[in-house]
Amino acid sequence: MNQSIKLLAVCIIGLLINSDIAFAQVNKNSELFKTLKSNDSILFKVGFNKCKIEKSAKLMFDDLEFYHDKSGITNSKAEFISVMKNGLCKPNNTEKPYRFLVEGSLEVFPLYNNDTLYGALQNGKHFFSPDKTMTYEKSNNYALFSHLWILENNVWKIKRVISYNHVSKEVVQSIEEVTVSKELLVKYSGNYKAQYSGDVIIKLENNKLFIKAEGLETTLTAIAKNKFAHPKAPLVFEFILDKNGETREIIVNQNGKMVEKATKQ
Repeated sequence: MNQSIKLLAVCIIGLLINSDIAFAQVNKNSELFKTLKSNDSILFKVGFNKCKIEKSAKLMFDDLEFYHDKSGITNSKAEFISVMKNGLCKPNNTEKPYRFLVEGSLEVFPLYNNDTLYGALQNGKHFFSPDKTMTYEKSNNYALFSHLWILENNVWKIKRVISYNHVSKEVVQSIEEVTVSKELLVKYSGNYKAQYSGDVIIKLENNKLFIKAEGLETTLTAIAKNKFAHPKAPLVFEFILDKNGETREIIVNQNGKMVEKATKQ
């Protein structure tokens, strides 16, 4: 069975869940729900957040398939472990995000072969932040996930993962705007190159700075002479000048912590 057919099969399971012929989700006090919620904690609180990948890997089938709407397909447990070790969990990664499960979002749907339980689909919502103390209310993102668990020799292991709908969300925040001279705004305007976001364009529109980057297009609000806030997310863009008074780079802070740097081209 090729990858596209396998993905289609997983998607069909998801469609069935939303139809009248699917089994109802299990009670959140049931043993099945508690077991898979515990497994979710091992995958993320231990494997992802603490980078103890060898512990979370014990819950995976060797032929694990991971479908991500931003970073493509991972075709095996070995490949997944390699991606984690050389990416998020590489030594001295100061920008590593943490995963948080949105409280109350987990759902578990049992899968039967006649009357024999053989698997379960676990759906939920989560968000990510480099701040260990982040809450969903203050976060600027969320995503959805579906995990296909298979029961083999009385042990639950994850076989398929779909991670999707990675989007930004509005964050209510109070911002006191200040006035910045047009001369400074012109200095800040231009093309930048960021380590993670790639090309960043800052331009002057109606005496305000407008930013365009991957997944981000918005007018910024001046909160200091060289600091500009995203109107709906906890992001602050700080413009750094060199000794000659020319703009050198932008420092991007999320909830007070630097998450990105963009150099002017």
